[in-house]
Amino acid sequence: MGQEQKNLKYFINQAEEHLPNVKEIENLKRIGELQYEIIKAQHNAFQVNATTDVLVAPYFNNNGKFIDITTSPSNSAYGYDAGITNGGLYSVQVNITKNLFNKKLVDGLLLQSKLTNEGILLSSSAMVHTLIKNITDTYILAYQQQLKIEFTKEILAALTQRLDVVEILVKNGILSNSDYLLLKLDIDSKGIEQKQNRIAFNTTIIQLFSLCGISAKKTESLLPPILDYKEAPKTFFYLKKYRNDSLQLKSDEQVLLNQYKPSLSLYGNTGVNAVELSHIDHRIGASVGLHLAIPIYDGKRRKYMLDQNKLKRENLEGYRKNDAVKLNNDLMALDNQVIALQNQITLLNKQLDQYAHIQEIYKEKFVQGQVSIVDYLNVIQSYKSNMYTKLQAQTNLWLLKSQFNYTNW
Repeated sequence: MGQEQKNLKYFINQAEEHLPNVKEIENLKRIGELQYEIIKAQHNAFQVNATTDVLVAPYFNNNGKFIDITTSPSNSAYGYDAGITNGGLYSVQVNITKNLFNKKLVDGLLLQSKLTNEGILLSSSAMVHTLIKNITDTYILAYQQQLKIEFTKEILAALTQRLDVVEILVKNGILSNSDYLLLKLDIDSKGIEQKQNRIAFNTTIIQLFSLCGISAKKTESLLPPILDYKEAPKTFFYLKKYRNDSLQLKSDEQVLLNQYKPSLSLYGNTGVNAVELSHIDHRIGASVGLHLAIPIYDGKRRKYMLDQNKLKRENLEGYRKNDAVKLNNDLMALDNQVIALQNQITLLNKQLDQYAHIQEIYKEKFVQGQVSIVDYLNVIQSYKSNMYTKLQAQTNLWLLKSQFNYTNW
């Protein structure tokens, strides 16, 4: 498994399977569903609770008694007014309440909850979208380092073959010993460079696995990244967010207005309710009633909140227009950069073909001792510089396509 070549899709699939950011989306959907049930239970279901109250209000110096619990104290007794306390309270009750005619209120709260949850889902989707982009970019950088390793390996193999030839030419007196040492030094230098390339590749691979939320595995090589332009979505993300934010404002406004409508609730209770312990077994009963609340004045709170929402809508509209312009400009700029890089790569390929031809000529002359080792190494260095320029251009092209797909969303 460690030696298997992996492609970009493998890492994206691993991220979707293991990262909590991705799993969070499904959990958020379920949380939203549960919130709907909470709202229904709070506003539609019967609310039942049990209460117990025990209150004792004794009298002092009542009819010769130092302390007495009664509902008929003498004029000389000390204690609370019997009309307030009735001497005490002994109550054990089950209470029931139910809101009536509140369908519009509940519908408004359900819509508000739904839109809030959709807003959270949009934010989570944006996080996942950014994460996939980061994985793609890291994969591209790792593959660039892999290409450097492969290219340096080819150069090292060619120089090592030339070293054997130089050794023979030195023995035959065609080249000096310093030529041999100079080539050997260049091979050693590229060997060190190769180790650095390998360290950079392994480090980037570990970062790639970390982004996917899985333990790093030994990876020798990657497959080339395949990045095609994604088609423009039917609705861009910024429009989805604008629509959700606008609907949230409208929903919040409706919930606010519903709070200013009359509310009617039914309440009732049953149990024991007595002011003295004597004959408490006969104080079992029940009661039922209606509660009507009509808002009258709130200190202009409703007006101020409606004014706030109006300003928020203006802000949203401004951001929507700006995002539309920015999106079009960004996509146009990225497209132009891609075309420019493609043209640059075409020119670089032509230059590399020419350098490859020059290398072959120098190889033949080098074997015959017609060119110096310095001239030969200069040709190799020029070829390497142009190849690295092409690798960087190709990497930039992949990164631009990744950015285009990220933006065109």
